[in-house]
Amino acid sequence: MRLLAAIALVSGAAILAGCQTLSTSNYNPNANFSSPVFADYGEVATQQDRDRPPYVFSYPDETMFFFPIYSGEIRSDLNLRSIRCSRAPDGSLVVTARVSNMGATVVPTIMQLSGDLGAFRIAALVTWTGGVQQEVDIMVPVPMPVPSTLEYSLKRTRYFATDVTRIDVVADPDRVVPDPVRLNNVLTWQGKMDGDNPNCDVVRS
Repeated sequence: MRLLAAIALVSGAAILAGCQTLSTSNYNPNANFSSPVFADYGEVATQQDRDRPPYVFSYPDETMFFFPIYSGEIRSDLNLRSIRCSRAPDGSLVVTARVSNMGATVVPTIMQLSGDLGAFRIAALVTWTGGVQQEVDIMVPVPMPVPSTLEYSLKRTRYFATDVTRIDVVADPDRVVPDPVRLNNVLTWQGKMDGDNPNCDVVRS
C-alpha cells in the first residue's frame, strides 16, 4: 500500500514538472491555440483594443461603426443662385432663395443641432428703417443631389414689407455642409422697398 502511494506521488510530481505556464509575451498568434493566456486584466484589454478602429468626434458623423463611409474627401459646394421677395396676404414679407449644389458630394438629410431633420438651413436677416431686424429661415427637408437646384420660400416676417432697407441671405449659416469655399453662399439686397409690390431680386452673375 505504501509502495502504491509512493508511486502515485512520484507520477504526480512528474506530471506537474512537465507543465509550463505560457505568458502573454511568449504567445504566438500563429500557433494552434484557441485563445491566448493572459496574466492580468490589463493584458486582456490590450489584446481587445489592438485592432479598434479610430473614433470620430465630428458633426455630422459620416462613419458607420467608426469606419468612413466615403473613400475620398467629402466636398459639396452650395451656390446661392438668387433671391426674390413677395408679399404675403397679411402684408408681411416672404423671401425666396434658390440654391444649387455644384460640388461632388450629395448633401444628405441629417439630424441638425437644432433637432430638426434636414440637409441644411437657409436664413435671411431682414432690416427695416430704424434698425429693426428679424431673422427668418427654413430647413431644407430633402437631400441635395449633384447637380441640383432647389427653391424655397422662407418663413414670413413679423412686420410689414414696407420700409425694408436691407436683406442678407445665407445658405447653410450653421456650416454643417462640408463646403470649403463659401464666397457664393451669401447674397445681399439694399434699397427702398414698396410694401404693396416688394422687389428684392438679386441674381448671381
